[in-house]
Amino acid sequence: MRALPIALTFDLDPDVFDESVASSEQRTRLSWQGIHDGIPRIKSALHNILAPRGLSAHPTWFVRVDNQIRDIYGHAGYLLATYRALFDDLRAEGDEIAWHPHLYRQVGKGWVQETDGPRLYEAMRDALDDMKAQGFTPKCARIGEAYGSTDVMAHFDRLGIRVDSTAMAGRKRIDAQRTIDWENTPPTAYRPSLADHRTPGTPHHQVMEIPMSMLRVKADYDREPFLRYLDLSFHPRALNHGLEALIETAPYLVSVTHPSAFLPAFKPENGHGLVSFTLEALHTNLSAILEHAAQLDREVRFVTLSELAEEIEGGGHVL
Repeated sequence: MRALPIALTFDLDPDVFDESVASSEQRTRLSWQGIHDGIPRIKSALHNILAPRGLSAHPTWFVRVDNQIRDIYGHAGYLLATYRALFDDLRAEGDEIAWHPHLYRQVGKGWVQETDGPRLYEAMRDALDDMKAQGFTPKCARIGEAYGSTDVMAHFDRLGIRVDSTAMAGRKRIDAQRTIDWENTPPTAYRPSLADHRTPGTPHHQVMEIPMSMLRVKADYDREPFLRYLDLSFHPRALNHGLEALIETAPYLVSVTHPSAFLPAFKPENGHGLVSFTLEALHTNLSAILEHAAQLDREVRFVTLSELAEEIEGGGHVL
């Protein structure tokens, strides 16, 4: 029986996390119900789904700690300080608290992706210092909006981050809203080449890149299935197109979800063609993963992202 380690990861962004969910104006009205309401609901749902099967899961929670949070709230670690009791409890239960910086630079009244190497380092260093001051020293990180660069990888090495999970292997989108370029990235863990952070090579950075699990997903508004990350808040019908093939071939799974995507309060008036905004999707999608794994004779184990990295490295499976 082949093992199937699964890392359930959650990006703790503001509740309105994408322009497809609400207007740009609404996105500027920051709220964090996904943290104080969504996380306890998700934890309870995971227990209800997994306990009857003799399983349990300790998710990895990627918390926004960055210069944008600092500029809005006064210090980068605002969320960790505001919800300290919750994050302390999660950590005590065995969950992982990881780092999710959005590396923006303010231009006028808007924000743009920071790409300058020295400014990136300054923003990353200062945010990480504030995270540590709040009592959290993360091993893992994920850059917001899937931005990556050789500078970012070098800064991870310098700052002591062991694992990054930003890569969306096979995806490329460069426009006014996004700077995503992981088109030639392998789907499994690797040490980023010094010459090109998107691929393995020698010499390489010390940080391990563990890409998000990618599969063919068909939203209601898609003509054909489209490569997206494994998100348990998606409508089950959207994941049906690629889920079994992913479980059959992937050595492990890394799912990515925004907690508010399970909360009906944030469902658009006319619904959404991809995101469900209900915990029923978590139950259905996770149950489908477990059923497909059983049919393929794969034994599921839930791990934190740090634990997954240790298993990958211990097994010599890093490209």
